[in-house]
Amino acid sequence: MRIAFEECRAGGRAKRLALVLLLGLAPGAAEAIVGAELEAEGWRELSSPNKAENAYSAGPEGAIEVVSDNSVSTLYRPVDADIRELPVLTWRWRVEEPAPATDLSVKGEDDCALAVYVGFPYEPRQASFLERLKRPLVESWVGEDAPGRVLRYVFCGSHERGEVVESPYLGAAGFIRVLRPADSPTDEWFTEAVDLAADYRQAFGEEPPNPVQIAIQADTDDTESASRGSIADLAFAPRSG
Repeated sequence: MRIAFEECRAGGRAKRLALVLLLGLAPGAAEAIVGAELEAEGWRELSSPNKAENAYSAGPEGAIEVVSDNSVSTLYRPVDADIRELPVLTWRWRVEEPAPATDLSVKGEDDCALAVYVGFPYEPRQASFLERLKRPLVESWVGEDAPGRVLRYVFCGSHERGEVVESPYLGAAGFIRVLRPADSPTDEWFTEAVDLAADYRQAFGEEPPNPVQIAIQADTDDTESASRGSIADLAFAPRSG
């Protein structure tokens, strides 16, 4: 069972900037251009100031092809999903050219061939003291609609498969799970199914709100390298069985 991704009608600019902040890019990033086919499906791209942009294009059978060359940018779209009914996110991805294996816990050394992000709204009653302390600054930059917490799933890194790493940018507000390390086989499609509700509870110790954003990213500027990969069939689903 799939659920359609839907465009959010209000606060679009604030949410775009919120995504930039939460993915560790500098605030005030400029909006870049996406191919017409992806744009028609609701995808938008955000670039980081003074950084070259990745290339995102529509590939065969609905895949999104991602090429990074000493560059970093993020492809994103708002989502509308009931996590109680559809707690699982599924997709397929492959890497043809991996980014170097780096330590994802170190800011400025966290290059990645492919990453999938899921953003959740800010909820003051669930936020930590540090999150509440930072919130006025976040809202002054990006507006009241800024997401509060992020789950990140990656095809990269020097870590073991399944290892959980705290985000070097978000700290306790960011959760990284290594699904496929950088030394995984290339040119091979892998199918993933992650339980967002369970991962949110593990990461933050709270029941999850409904997600509000999803994003795809590649990042090769730290190592001045290149990567190439594809991702397809992103969908929310119920638990099997």
